[in-house]
Amino acid sequence: MKHRDTVTGKDENMKRMVITAFFAAITFLGIQAFRIPLPAVVGTPFVHFGHILVVLGVLLQGGKRGAVSGTLGLVIFDILNGFLQDVPQVFLETVIKCLLIGALFAALKKRAEGNMRKEYRDAMFCTVVYGCMNILIEFVMGIVKMMILGSGFAAAAAGSAASIPATVINVVFLVIAVALLYRPVEKLYRRMCA
Repeated sequence: MKHRDTVTGKDENMKRMVITAFFAAITFLGIQAFRIPLPAVVGTPFVHFGHILVVLGVLLQGGKRGAVSGTLGLVIFDILNGFLQDVPQVFLETVIKCLLIGALFAALKKRAEGNMRKEYRDAMFCTVVYGCMNILIEFVMGIVKMMILGSGFAAAAAGSAASIPATVINVVFLVIAVALLYRPVEKLYRRMCA
C-alpha cells in the first residue's frame, strides 16, 4: 500500500509541475502572440495578455507556483525579444507581486469559506491590488532608469509620469480581462486538477 501512496504523490507533483509549466508557456504566448504598442516616454510598453495570465496563475495555483509560472513566462519573453536589460526588474517585481497577491488571496479565500461570490470579489480585489502595484513599480523604476541615464530627479519624475498612462491602460485591460476570464478559467483549472 505504501508504494501506491508514493506513486500517487509523485503523480500529483508531476501534475502540479505540468500545470505550472503550462501557465508559464501561456504567459509567454500571451505576450508573444498579442501585443499592441503604446506610446511612452520611458521604455517600450504595449498592451498584452501577460499580466492577465500571471494574475490568473497566482489566483488559481497560489502565490509560490504562480510566481514561478509568471516569472518564467515574462522573463523568457524578455530574453527572447531583446529586453534583456529589463530581466532583473521583471524577475524581482513579478516574484514580489505574485507572492504578495498569492498570500492576500489565500487569506481572503479562506475567509470566504467556499462562497463563490465572495471568492470572485476577492479575486477582483487582488487583481486591482496587483495592477496598482504595477503602476507604482513602473513609476518608481522609470525614475530610477532615467536618473541612471543622467536625468535630474524632477526631469526623471516628469518623464516617468508621462509614461504611466500606458501602464494604466494595461491595468484597466488586466482588470477587465480577469473579470471576464476568472470564472471560466477557474472551472477549467478545477477539472484539470481533479
